[in-house]
Amino acid sequence: MSPLVGFGQTIIGKGVFQTYLNGDGFFGKKGYLSDLTPYVVYGILDDLSLSGYFPFSPGNMEGANHSAGIEDFSLELEYAFFTRSGSYYEDQATVVADVNVPTGSSTKTPPTGDGAVSVFVGATLVRLTYNWYFYTSPGVWINTATSGTKKGNEVYYQFGIGRNLFNPSGWVLSILVEINGTYSWKDKLSGSRNPDSGGNIVYVTPSLWLASKKTILQFGIGYPALQNLYGNQSRQYFSVNFSIGFTL
Repeated sequence: MSPLVGFGQTIIGKGVFQTYLNGDGFFGKKGYLSDLTPYVVYGILDDLSLSGYFPFSPGNMEGANHSAGIEDFSLELEYAFFTRSGSYYEDQATVVADVNVPTGSSTKTPPTGDGAVSVFVGATLVRLTYNWYFYTSPGVWINTATSGTKKGNEVYYQFGIGRNLFNPSGWVLSILVEINGTYSWKDKLSGSRNPDSGGNIVYVTPSLWLASKKTILQFGIGYPALQNLYGNQSRQYFSVNFSIGFTL
């Protein structure tokens, strides 16, 4: 089992190659944001993986403004520094590091990129048993500034619990509930704080996870259980998320 909206947990074994297509849409009072993200994962070692993400937006709306296009490309390394297994369980702890390259546009409305390099550092802790799956994963995005403009840094705090439901022939069907919180500092525009930015939001996202030896399918709908947004910001109503993956 693996998270739908959480980060990391891409350790797949030396020489293994996986391809994915992730998609999400966030719908709010004044518009929506959408993303499609093809990405690849390669197992450099049994405990080290490299991922490349190539996101683009098929369409966004904020009030009367619309945008679409390529978003920021990112590379990710994940290292499993601790693994322990017993007869009925496996524990694993990893560290995750990303770098985002500003290939999107920060001048569109809504923007399709941050306009500057950003880095992410996080960690995951997972317990997997025959029927149950638990994870937690804290992390932080650190954004750099360009021409006095800087997106606010973000802190992630994520949790998930999953349960196997049944095993149709050659497949495993599970249910997963994730709690994903993001606290954001205020943006800077031309050196001044933007009062209508930043805050705290927590999504609860149940999903179904269906997998065989070569294929992973996942679909979920999220609800913002907590929204404490600074200034005049559009409230979010719900999200739709999916993932399709293949092992080559």
